[in-house]
Amino acid sequence: MSDVDLVEVVRVLRDEVLDTAELGDREAAGSETFDAVLAALSVGGESVPGLDLNVHDAVTRRLAWGDNEHDVLADAERVFDRLLAAIERTLRDPADRMVVIEAATQVVANVARVVAFAAVGRASRDRAARLREELAQRQLKQVLEKQRASIVRMELDSKRDF
Repeated sequence: MSDVDLVEVVRVLRDEVLDTAELGDREAAGSETFDAVLAALSVGGESVPGLDLNVHDAVTRRLAWGDNEHDVLADAERVFDRLLAAIERTLRDPADRMVVIEAATQVVANVARVVAFAAVGRASRDRAARLREELAQRQLKQVLEKQRASIVRMELDSKRDF
């Protein structure tokens, strides 16, 4: 089967794979993964920087809108599993199945890579924020100790004056 035909066959499976019947007008979770698989199939499954950038942008956008890393990975895994089941039933030729599986694997690996980098970046920012907070707490403690010492000194001075 040609790449164009394969893309069309997989495109027809979109509603089934994304389980859009329950969603109505909302965007299906994992749609960025499915769209990236279609794009990978349309270019022959080879790694193309534009595809990687699209996956990166889509995943980063989801994370920025508040989805956590676990949900993004779970959605990608769900799309992968449902796509494999759908193509197993739809495509007869093992070579065609392997092309789709390879493209889907590449996309899900890219999603996982982007999520991992985002998690590491978030962990670094969280650590830096925690260190800043600890430093501020230490500085506040020092200031309070100086104030306590000043108050004690003033109380002693005032007692001596009377």
